[in-house]
Amino acid sequence: MEKTLRDLTIEADAGLLFEEVDQWELGMEHFSDLKAEMGYETVWSMHSGPMPLEQKIFTDKPRLVVYKCLKGGGSGHAPEWETFTCMAKDGTVGGLWAAAESCYKQARIALDDWHIFIENFELQDDGSLELVTGS
Repeated sequence: MEKTLRDLTIEADAGLLFEEVDQWELGMEHFSDLKAEMGYETVWSMHSGPMPLEQKIFTDKPRLVVYKCLKGGGSGHAPEWETFTCMAKDGTVGGLWAAAESCYKQARIALDDWHIFIENFELQDDGSLELVTGS
């Protein structure tokens, strides 16, 4: 019976145990490697496994990525938001990640933002994509 790497449990000579790894964990490792290769600060965490940077998520056209961040520490008044934008060259993982990275860096510089996890892009009525992040 042929088994794939994710189906195997192997005990190494050094006493380390390599247990079954699911697609999400493989994806996190894959995107961690890409993050290091590209010198990014953000973490692509919207996946169910490894995807190439060329993988299309939205139609293959430029899309405005919009990132809204809360300004200040909350003074008891209505919340104030600051908006950062970047045009994604296309709807691929690579295009969207580059735009999200740019939006994050703008927010980090302006507001000391720390939300590095890219969790979603929500399609808006005007065709733009609202970036959803987490820490």
